[in-house]
Amino acid sequence: MNFNISVCCETCDEKTNCRLGISNRAYQPLRFRCASCGSPIDITMIPDFENVGIDIQVSGAEQVKTDRFEEGVNFVDLHLDFPVRFGEYVMGMTPYMAATMRIGHQEMQMHSVRVNYLNEVYEREKEIKSIFTLYKKGKANLFRKGALSFLGSSMACKSQLDQNRALYYVIEKSFFPFSEPKNNLDATSLYTEKLIELEKAKKDKLDRFIKEIVNTGFLKNVQEDCLEIYPRIIDIELMLRPALFLDFDKEYQGNQVPYRVSAHEFLDAKDLYKDIAEIISRALVLVAGFNNLLKRDSHDEFENVPGAPKDLDKFADYPLGKKLDFIDDPWYALDANVMDNQLRNSVAHYKAEYDEVSQEITYYPKREGIKQQKSESMYFLDFSRRILMAFRELHRMNHFTKCLFVYYYLRVLGEKGTPV
Repeated sequence: MNFNISVCCETCDEKTNCRLGISNRAYQPLRFRCASCGSPIDITMIPDFENVGIDIQVSGAEQVKTDRFEEGVNFVDLHLDFPVRFGEYVMGMTPYMAATMRIGHQEMQMHSVRVNYLNEVYEREKEIKSIFTLYKKGKANLFRKGALSFLGSSMACKSQLDQNRALYYVIEKSFFPFSEPKNNLDATSLYTEKLIELEKAKKDKLDRFIKEIVNTGFLKNVQEDCLEIYPRIIDIELMLRPALFLDFDKEYQGNQVPYRVSAHEFLDAKDLYKDIAEIISRALVLVAGFNNLLKRDSHDEFENVPGAPKDLDKFADYPLGKKLDFIDDPWYALDANVMDNQLRNSVAHYKAEYDEVSQEITYYPKREGIKQQKSESMYFLDFSRRILMAFRELHRMNHFTKCLFVYYYLRVLGEKGTPV
């Protein structure tokens, strides 16, 4: 379903014709910038699906009556679930139709399943966030009550081992549209396999590593850092819907096409990318310690190469880019394309500029003093995609913290597992 409206910017009186594609979300906030003056124009749609009606509210502009869309007038397609763009109005070429032509009907059905599931996640946002808060605060009874209610389950949830398991059931149920379930399952199987391998060959050394990361609070801190990110992903789920679409749009990969994101803007999300990178950098300490155990006799023993840290504690202080240099022939494959250290540094140090109309991001990754001449650029949709991919990597690493805790509870503390 689509609606055509015309609006006149309150700042410059420029007219824009808008085709509004309807999602299944109960509340649909859309935004674009006036092509003439750059002022934000917000359009909020609240569909009445039963009566096939819709309430449309406009802010930053006045809705004006138009019998048809004239040539030469600014035009924008808007939809929460797909990438859209400015351009010429083509009758019938709705956002849904254009998206289906790019990925096909089967993939569109899969995309629709995920974004429709996000509607449920959005509606249970407070419940999900509360469960994370209760877990971090150590409110065991309240966490158990909230988690089991959310899961619709009566599984055991009293021991630390059981609560750890329940937490990750909640995470998987809440965030499966953003994650890659098969990759997560494969990763967890790999973690378990390597833990069994180390327990058989070097149990004393493995236990020493586990006790150190638990007793120092490091493992718990990494887990809690990860848990801080999940609610923030829910906060920007509207922004990530078009990025999820790119899982299926294979022709888009590597192309800089000025597709638009109809909700949120660069400033709403830039800090999240930086924070995810920082947490991944911390989690790499776990990966490195495990790697050292697999290849050598101590989690503190790195490959003997120039510049290598003398122990895991020193490694923890290395920046992200440098950390990757000292995890030799790793058992854990970190996608180097996921974390763009130059983009991260540019965003973190205010060396990025954002064109609010075109949604183009220009950033300066090199150290150039005050000149800032060598720039790179991407569109906001690409940046949204980077956040999604970085989150998936963080999510995969968070499953590693889960497995390390499972080993600690089962093998170090001697807790008994209970059936699901």
